[in-house]
Amino acid sequence: MLFKGKKTLPSLCLYVKDDCIYHDYLKDLPLKERVILEKSMEFFDDPEPCHIHRSAVRTRLTAEIQKECLLRGSCAAPGPLLLSYADFPVIDRFVLTD
Repeated sequence: MLFKGKKTLPSLCLYVKDDCIYHDYLKDLPLKERVILEKSMEFFDDPEPCHIHRSAVRTRLTAEIQKECLLRGSCAAPGPLLLSYADFPVIDRFVLTD
């Protein structure tokens, strides 16, 4: 076959108790501004990142979160990266789907 199948984007659901507080693609997860700025300095030595650096930081951070979530397993308690990067005050559990 000449064409490869379309790659699906992972979706993430975040819960507090039994309430879903986020259900969308992992790539669109709201990230804390201070984390984006800190990681921009770490990765690019850029204290005021342009949209290209912001996008690169977001891509790398969501890839780290995805790896952490896959290691923890679905319907698990969130790991330290998800808790520190995601812009939500509380997260009790998550579900990651492809």
